[in-house]
Amino acid sequence: MSKELTTREKILKLLKKYQSLSVSDIRNYISITEMAIRKHLTKLEADKLIDSKSVRQPMGRPVIYYKLTTAGESLFPKSYDVIVMDFLSDIEATMGEEAIEQLFENREKRMRKKYQRQIFEEDTIEEKVKTLVKVQNESGYMSEFQDEGEQTLAFSQYNCPIAAIASKYDAPCESEWNLFKTVLGTEKIERVECIAKGGNACKYIVKKRSDN
Repeated sequence: MSKELTTREKILKLLKKYQSLSVSDIRNYISITEMAIRKHLTKLEADKLIDSKSVRQPMGRPVIYYKLTTAGESLFPKSYDVIVMDFLSDIEATMGEEAIEQLFENREKRMRKKYQRQIFEEDTIEEKVKTLVKVQNESGYMSEFQDEGEQTLAFSQYNCPIAAIASKYDAPCESEWNLFKTVLGTEKIERVECIAKGGNACKYIVKKRSDN
C-alpha cells in the first residue's frame, strides 16, 4: 500500500513535473486554500528548496511563479551511480581494472590542484585538517573535525557520494587516502573506518606532528 503524499510533497512533485507554477496553478491540483498553499511555499522557500520569480502580465498585477532549486531537485531519486557502475564495468571488461585505477589517479590529480588552492604548506596540521573538512563539506561529504588528544586529530565523513563504486573497487578509497596525505603534507594519516566496508563513516586519524 503506497504512502499518501503530504501537501509539501505534492507541491514539490508538481514543481518537478511542471517546472514553474503559480499559487493558482498549484490550487488546480491540490484541494486546499490558496492561503494554505502560500504558507507551504513560504516554508519551502525558507528551506531553499524552491525559488520564486515575479512575472509581469499583459494586464493586472505581476504573478509570482515558483520552481525547484538545485537542492529541491536533489530530493528526487537519480540513478547516476547505476549508470556510472555500468560504464565502469564496461571499461573493466574491455580494458582491465588498471584502466579503472588510472581514472581515479587522474581524478586525484585534479582534486589535488583544487584542494591545494585552499590548503597551504605553511599552515599547521590542525589548520590543514580543518580546511580539508570545510572543503569536503562543500562537496557533500558531511565531514566533521575531531580533536582526539594532545597528539592526535581526526575527521569523519558521514556521506560518501561514490559509496556504490567504492564498495566494488578499491581505487576510489585508495585515491582519497593518497589525496589527503598529499594535501595535508603527512604520511601519518590512518583510515580506521570506511563506509564502503560497512562502517558508519569514513574516519581518518592524523598525527599532529609528522616527525613523531
